[in-house]
Amino acid sequence: MPLVIIAPCVWASLEFIRSFLLSGFPWFFIGHTQYRFLPVIQIADITGVYGISFVIITVNAAITDMITCGSGVRRTQRSKYIFFGLTCFFPAVLLSAALLYGVCWLRDYEPQEGPAVCMVQGNIPQDLKFESTEEDDIQILKKYSDLSMSVKGELIDLLVWPETMTPGLLNINPELTGRKIDMLSQLTAVQLAQDLNTNLLLGGLSLTLVGDEQIYSNSAFYYNRKGELLDRYDKIHLVPFGEFTPFKKYFPFLAGLVPYEIGLTHGNRRILFNLDTPTGGSFAFGSSICYEDTVPSLTRKFKKDGAEFMLNITNDGWFRNSAELDQHLAIMVFRAVENRICMVRAANTGISSFVAPNGYIYDKLTDSKGGYREVSGTLVNRIKLIKKYNTFYTICGDLFSILCSAASGIMLIMSVLKIRLSRKTP
Repeated sequence: MPLVIIAPCVWASLEFIRSFLLSGFPWFFIGHTQYRFLPVIQIADITGVYGISFVIITVNAAITDMITCGSGVRRTQRSKYIFFGLTCFFPAVLLSAALLYGVCWLRDYEPQEGPAVCMVQGNIPQDLKFESTEEDDIQILKKYSDLSMSVKGELIDLLVWPETMTPGLLNINPELTGRKIDMLSQLTAVQLAQDLNTNLLLGGLSLTLVGDEQIYSNSAFYYNRKGELLDRYDKIHLVPFGEFTPFKKYFPFLAGLVPYEIGLTHGNRRILFNLDTPTGGSFAFGSSICYEDTVPSLTRKFKKDGAEFMLNITNDGWFRNSAELDQHLAIMVFRAVENRICMVRAANTGISSFVAPNGYIYDKLTDSKGGYREVSGTLVNRIKLIKKYNTFYTICGDLFSILCSAASGIMLIMSVLKIRLSRKTP
């Protein structure tokens, strides 16, 4: 068979397998390169990002087939017609169908204004945060508090701090820990909510005591306008050798590869927060932490639970002023399109941004020179909402990529059988 049939199925299935194998790393998919080309990526609400990868590889495989002309393969006249028919027409039809779907969807796209959200980006260097003293923690808390207070007087429904930017523990009585930073962090959260008359979503570590065991989680804490801690979400998908040590029980020496002195424990449930606005609106939203916005299944499940928009709080300070920040944002674009949901990010070093349900990045934090990495400031805008419905992808998940994997498996079996039969034939 020509590459135009084999290559896209195999490529899409391998990207799909990589997204979950060994906890998964859904990064650098070829479909992510098209995040700026809105008509091309709209089919993600049916196929996920794997469909865009499929289209790209199909077109490139067709070019390869035409260059090689199936060299080295003996064909009958009929098979030649089939070969060139697939090579010439299949990619054109596939790309045209994807573009037509995208153009039609964008033509009817009419978003509504939702709640106003403020993202706070403090640009705390990871070196300072990683080996901080108590005085350093107090200065980090003060910087984020001062940035938050700079928007006082603006109508804001929700103020967001990035992942682990609250230096103290917010969910436990500070008298139990005896740490000054825990008391200051809790007082700051209450005061900010009351002074700004807004809800808060703050990233930080949480501590749960189970007997003599101390369980730490990477969490998002939700406060109402009165400064009351209502709920928290604990990160479900932890980063191997970044937040926990796989197989630590059997290979204790692996603990030395983890940058933290303490290991984190994953959460086991998705949390929907309820946001009430002064105008009488009520919105359900979820939060992902760090790389969780790269995990398609998690955002899809939040949408099925009833989330009307999603927040992502991340640090990304580990990667300084690198292309990783742009890559992370590009991947988040596809979560918005797949589920037709507004995605909003608060990032410590960038890129804090707003992504509409059609995948358009309609706002991001920049400085006076246009820089958007390693800058500090606040970003205020409104959520883009569309009529509530679940897309084909939200309902059926990775059906397209599963079918590609099945097709790849069938082709592999057929090729093995063909080789064995040819060896047996005299």
